[in-house]
Amino acid sequence: MRRALRVTALCVIGFFEVIFAGIAVVTWDNPGAEFGWNIATDGVTVMSVEPNLPAANAGIVAGDKVVYSTMPLPGRINTLMNQALQPGATISFRIVHDGTERAVTMQARSFTSLAAASLVADAIGGLALGLVGLALVALRPSPMTWGFALVAPPLLVPEALYLRSGEWAFAPAFAFYIVVSVLYALQILGTLVFASGFPTGASAGFARTVARLAIPAAIGALAIYCYVDFAIFASGVAPARWALWVNSYGATVAGAILALVAMFSNYAAAERANRSRLAPVIAAFVLLTVATVLEQFVWQVTSNPVLVGLGELLFAISSALLAASIAYGVVRHRVIDVGFIISRTLVYTILTVFIVAVFSLIEYVFGKLLEHEGVATLLEIASAVGLGLWLNVLHAKLDDFIDRTIFRKRHLAEKRLEAASQTLPHASSTSFVDDMLVAEPVDALELASAAVFRRDGAAFRRESAKGWSPGDVTELEENDHLVVRLRAELQPVEISDLRWPREDLPKGMSQPLYAVPIASGHNLAAIALYGGHTGGEDLDPDERRSLRGLAAGAALAYDHLAAQELNRTVEELRGENEALRRSQDVLVEKVLKRLI
Repeated sequence: MRRALRVTALCVIGFFEVIFAGIAVVTWDNPGAEFGWNIATDGVTVMSVEPNLPAANAGIVAGDKVVYSTMPLPGRINTLMNQALQPGATISFRIVHDGTERAVTMQARSFTSLAAASLVADAIGGLALGLVGLALVALRPSPMTWGFALVAPPLLVPEALYLRSGEWAFAPAFAFYIVVSVLYALQILGTLVFASGFPTGASAGFARTVARLAIPAAIGALAIYCYVDFAIFASGVAPARWALWVNSYGATVAGAILALVAMFSNYAAAERANRSRLAPVIAAFVLLTVATVLEQFVWQVTSNPVLVGLGELLFAISSALLAASIAYGVVRHRVIDVGFIISRTLVYTILTVFIVAVFSLIEYVFGKLLEHEGVATLLEIASAVGLGLWLNVLHAKLDDFIDRTIFRKRHLAEKRLEAASQTLPHASSTSFVDDMLVAEPVDALELASAAVFRRDGAAFRRESAKGWSPGDVTELEENDHLVVRLRAELQPVEISDLRWPREDLPKGMSQPLYAVPIASGHNLAAIALYGGHTGGEDLDPDERRSLRGLAAGAALAYDHLAAQELNRTVEELRGENEALRRSQDVLVEKVLKRLI
């Protein structure tokens, strides 16, 4: 259930990310407009003015001071949040020049085509980061991967929403910017959590300090963001200089630098053999950090459209490179050791959707474009046959590719358990079988617990376990609920579906979830109990199948050992019988000699 909810949530988030990126691409021809000036971090002093743009044409020069209380909301958003406006947007306010106050009216001028290109690049880069982050959470849910998934959402908020927000009523506009502030605070949290745990999820050196700072830093940034939002929307006084400085520079830049230092700390602590695998991701993150810092400073110190556009393009390219480096590292070098949390069913469902989409395209092309030629049906049939033959030839290779790349770790675990199940029938002792039933699944599948109870008279005694404490149950009586159910059905049982009123079982992650009977003939010889993954995930259908296969190998082993024990007993009895026969012959011979 937990996994289903997580996958559903990830699908919903991914859907909105794709939709938002699509909006950004569709509206690429309206990247917004500007006045061509910058306001210092005191909120009122003009810092720079670009020639031949509306601010310069209105006679505004560096050093002039805006009368903040007269600045309308769109102007405040533009100057203090560096947000573009709708082309043609007009603002009127008062400004002080050399001690003289005067009224000013400006109309925003559209950005250049470079800004439109950077808008599309931003959407593509943000979408790449978002999809890779969601894929990592699906494959290996952990604080580190969730942290990476939080980096992309604020980057994917469509520019069209920012442009429209200046025309909204107070309440929806204020609520929108509060949501954006929350997203950026979560981005800081996610960046620090990801960087401090990359690539194993464990922090080393200074990265531990960064991990501890993540939540306080995000809460502090959110408080400042919300204060600035309130001052812009509802106050007649500009936000405090320090708050604007943190809002514009400090939070983002400090977060990026802390994250970078944390990654280098983990890199320094990594084994030398692993550093070459981490280097591409580290390099991409360095580039993204540099691009982030440059973009922030460019936005603050200049209104030159070429420099602003180039800064955004560099940031977008860096985002896409980071996503690509992590995706390549996971598939090719297993930089982040993903687990098999999603099943093959999901992958084949995606492939099925792809096939349906292909046939839909064929239907559209041949059915619409060629409907008057009388050959659409024939071409559709030929395409279907050709695609079917191609998929039939590709099937085996596709299975192998999916297992060895997307599901590599699970593929290796399944091979390991399959080999163990084939080895078990050749075991020479029951203790070896007991240990294999526990150690192999725990190590291969990273389970939190496993235990084997083998029949000892009428009861079942715990012979081997991992993740179980000495105080946990050591013996299952003949009339125990689980024993009765398994003995009656000889089929695996989901323990959550069974009333099993025991208080002496492992708790938390080690709680047993799956019971597998091991039958010798039609008799219950042993019971194997397995918990979930160390990360808290339940066992999936493929894992359960592997555990059943291992139990089948153990059943053969127990049968083989029982047969060997029976043969030894028979041989011992046969030897005793032979000895008795010889003794009898000697005794008979002695008796006959006396009689003669």
